[in-house]
Amino acid sequence: MANEISVHGRKKMSTLQREFSEKFEYLTLCFIIDADRAKSCSVKGIDTSKSLAETRKKFSNEEISIHGRTMVKNIENYFWEQLGIACQIGVCNYSGHKHYFPIGEFNSKSLTQANNWAKENGCTKVTAQEIAEISKGVIF
Repeated sequence: MANEISVHGRKKMSTLQREFSEKFEYLTLCFIIDADRAKSCSVKGIDTSKSLAETRKKFSNEEISIHGRTMVKNIENYFWEQLGIACQIGVCNYSGHKHYFPIGEFNSKSLTQANNWAKENGCTKVTAQEIAEISKGVIF
C-alpha cells in the first residue's frame, strides 16, 4: 500500500527515519541506546547509518508496515520485542524542549492522532537537520 512505510532488514535506519517524518511531519522516530529505553531525560541516540539487519539484536520473520492507524506504543514495542532495537516516537520544539518524548496518553494514540496532537500543541515540522541531530549524542 502506498500510504504505508515498509520495514525490512535491508533498509537503513536513517532512511526509515526520513520516510517516517515525511509521512508524519510532526513526529520523529528516534533510535536510542538500550539503557535509555525507559528514561525521560538524557536519552542518547544511536548511529543510524547502518541497516536494520546490521543493528538488530534479535531476528524476526514478522513483517511490519507503518501507517497512520498504527499506535505509537505498538511501533516502540515492535522494534524492541521483535528486533531488540530501542526506539521512541518524539516531537520537536515542545514546551521549551528542542526534542521531546510525550508520555501517557500520547502512547495510546495512532500515529495520525499523535501527529495531529503535535501540530495542535505547537510542535514544529521535522526537518532533515533535526533527524540528523537525533542520530547522535543526547536527544532529550
